[in-house]
Amino acid sequence: MNPPAQHPLHDLRLPGPTLVLVDDSDGLALDALRGVEDVPGIEPRVVTLSSLDGPLKGWGSVLVVAADRARLRRMASAVPLLGQCKAVACWLTDAPTPWVLVPRPEWPRLVHLAAREAGDRGVLTVARFASGARAQLVVMEMARQAAGPGETTHGGLVVSYAGRPAAPGLDARSVLLADVADAGDGARDVPPDVVVASRGGEVAEHHVIDRAPTVVTDPGPEPVDELVFNPVGFRKDWDHPVVDLARLVTGSGRGPVTEDVVAAARAFQAVRLPTDTRTADLLALASAGVPLVTSGVLDVAPPLAEALDADVDLDDPLRREEHSLAVRRAAFDHHSTLAWRSALASRAGVRHVALPPVSALLATRRPEMLDFALRQVARQRGAEVELVLAAHGFEPDRDAVRRALGDRPHQVLTFDASAFFGDVLTAASRAASSEVLLKVDDDDWYSPDAVHDLLMARRFSGADVVGMPSEFVYLHRGDLTVRRRHPSEVFARFVAGGTLLLERGLLRSLGDFRRVRRFVDAQLLSGVEAAGGRIYRTHGLGYVLRRTGEGHTWVRDDEEFRRPDIVASEWEGFRPSRALEADPLDRPVSVTTDGG
Repeated sequence: MNPPAQHPLHDLRLPGPTLVLVDDSDGLALDALRGVEDVPGIEPRVVTLSSLDGPLKGWGSVLVVAADRARLRRMASAVPLLGQCKAVACWLTDAPTPWVLVPRPEWPRLVHLAAREAGDRGVLTVARFASGARAQLVVMEMARQAAGPGETTHGGLVVSYAGRPAAPGLDARSVLLADVADAGDGARDVPPDVVVASRGGEVAEHHVIDRAPTVVTDPGPEPVDELVFNPVGFRKDWDHPVVDLARLVTGSGRGPVTEDVVAAARAFQAVRLPTDTRTADLLALASAGVPLVTSGVLDVAPPLAEALDADVDLDDPLRREEHSLAVRRAAFDHHSTLAWRSALASRAGVRHVALPPVSALLATRRPEMLDFALRQVARQRGAEVELVLAAHGFEPDRDAVRRALGDRPHQVLTFDASAFFGDVLTAASRAASSEVLLKVDDDDWYSPDAVHDLLMARRFSGADVVGMPSEFVYLHRGDLTVRRRHPSEVFARFVAGGTLLLERGLLRSLGDFRRVRRFVDAQLLSGVEAAGGRIYRTHGLGYVLRRTGEGHTWVRDDEEFRRPDIVASEWEGFRPSRALEADPLDRPVSVTTDGG
């Protein structure tokens, strides 16, 4: 006879009494708490968020319980004043990976920190202090850090909520109001720009913002927390065929989509959704890039519905990944917290920082490639892009540059042919008007969404440098397109040099581009790695590396790109991913091989 299973918290041992906080809408967390009162070493008092009506103080420890990081981040705004205690713990019952809390300098001295699995049920993070810490602030910081180093600022739009919980994935300190009218309280030093409310009401004009906060009762579907549900970990292959969602979720096939569900879904060719799938579950899977099979009317933005409804050959790994990309991009553009907050800002007439503008740095010494390169920049969409053209050893026709770019902002710089390539790029970066910089090459192909997708990856990954892999390579001499086995949607040490996206401040801290004549990309990535920076490699479908056999600062023989151990596919002619949407003008002319 098997012994009874131990409770996942059997060895936690918290100083009592222990306040156990849980959202009563989080069924998975409530289910996991069954029997917690019988766990030795814990004197629990379970309190649900809906029962809170004021501060809760006098605890030896606080334990917050949520299904996963998204649920934790949503409940953080409702956490009341908890007083001081010496231990704060967080149990995520349906999350696959432990996460480490980084203590803040204003906290008491930390004497113990643990991040581990909680038996066979989720993960546990525990912080113990030498003296009492303000538990509410520790919980809020846990919620903020749980999603990693991604962007957690509110972009300048202050939102509060009345008669309803905070939306997923937004700032953990959003104010929850008892009534809409409270937003206009003149004693409030930081009034909201927008009040998202369950019902309308009159709000007085506030003297700080010289207007009444905008009340929104119809914000549309709740956003998906893109810092939790995102493509990191996407698999190009699969172990099992299409699976019904009911097989992946807990309970009677009706449980919510959690991080555990997304992690399990990675092994399947696709997930088939029932017609009554909850919008929140659909958006979590879509934002994570899980290939989906759907039917029926969907309560999502039309571009996402269109992407989901497309006819896809899931047996073709490339077509499957293209489908995943189209779906995740539409989910990000229309249902992410960034999109949700931008829509609220537009309704209130308030400035909001969404995706930042980008300055593309194009250094070229080949006037014959200039028209092609300008078209790659001119076709960008979904992002504000300035071009900084650094002509290396020639004087470009500035009127032709202006005509090619239309109304896109640009600058033209010229340099002597003897100038170091690194110095040319440094001068271009210093002339740029944007804080986010992108290095582009003059002979490579870029999809119209290339800059947008790099910014999207920067948003959800929080990486210091974001780029694409040189997964697709066009070999001009042999008129061949090669797709290489480059992992994507991963943190990595290397990305394609023609896709490097980073902040100007980081570049300056590294001493700008190194004064070298070649391998400038390798110098930069090496410096980022040496400084402890994070490098993220997003998908490779929107970029094609061109190899002509000459004129490159990175010299490699064509056969190096065709090694059997790295080639996934090979086609005659120019065969990019459909995501590239190649302009007919930019397709390479027919070539004949000379056997060299």
